[in-house]
Amino acid sequence: MSCADITVCLKRGQRARLAGWHSERDVSASRYAHRAGTGVAPPLALGETRREDKMAEHPELKGMPRTIVGKQVKRLRRQGLAPGVVYGPVVDSPVPISVDAQEFDRVYQRAGSTTLVDLLVDGRTFTVFIRETERHPVTRQLLNVEFYAPDLRRPIVALVPVVGVGTLPAGVDGVVTYAKPEVEIRALPEQIPHQIEIDLSLFSPERLAIHAGELPLPEGVELVTAPDDVIAVVEAGMVEAEEVAAPEAELAEEIGDRPAAVEEGAEPVEEE
Repeated sequence: MSCADITVCLKRGQRARLAGWHSERDVSASRYAHRAGTGVAPPLALGETRREDKMAEHPELKGMPRTIVGKQVKRLRRQGLAPGVVYGPVVDSPVPISVDAQEFDRVYQRAGSTTLVDLLVDGRTFTVFIRETERHPVTRQLLNVEFYAPDLRRPIVALVPVVGVGTLPAGVDGVVTYAKPEVEIRALPEQIPHQIEIDLSLFSPERLAIHAGELPLPEGVELVTAPDDVIAVVEAGMVEAEEVAAPEAELAEEIGDRPAAVEEGAEPVEEE
């Protein structure tokens, strides 16, 4: 799928720092000059947001400007900090920062990669997605983090996780597996849902699969994934495993009634 012009792709593993992705500011913003008593606020600097413009409060994360680069960032990590960078269509050039690793983890557990975060850096506020993280494979120490600052006025394409809620109804035996644990949607950044929930009670003996087109999407959210794609399905694997285990148990019980077999290498025992 091509991501050009207005729509900006926000996908796991896909870099957004491409030439030509710096969106132009809203043309209407340049037409207003701030005058006392007019109630018209001055235009914002690139990458900044005005609090009253937000549709909802976002988790906040504090960051610090960073001048240390290269191998010297090891010093930051020893201090409990992680190097990061802010980039996106509303940022003129990447902004190097550092964040407290523990504070970041707390925010990341809440926001994930699909909830906007207000990143506070030296008096400026960047409204960002946590784009990508890198951790040490053994210690899980946070090594690097990337923050993507979208144009809040333009829709983006994002991958959103699918989560099952509730329990399977009576008469539906099996286990729910996800053919697609994430679906692709298009919406304004403020309208990107944290996750999309599937009510497991909707399954029935006659309905053992849920397709993308059946997912409950919030208003303003458009499905990009093909509607016919299977998202979740009830498989009878667990039931079959139980059915296989039953004959094995019966066989073990039958063998238990017989004389014990001679262990390999043990002296045979003669019956009197």
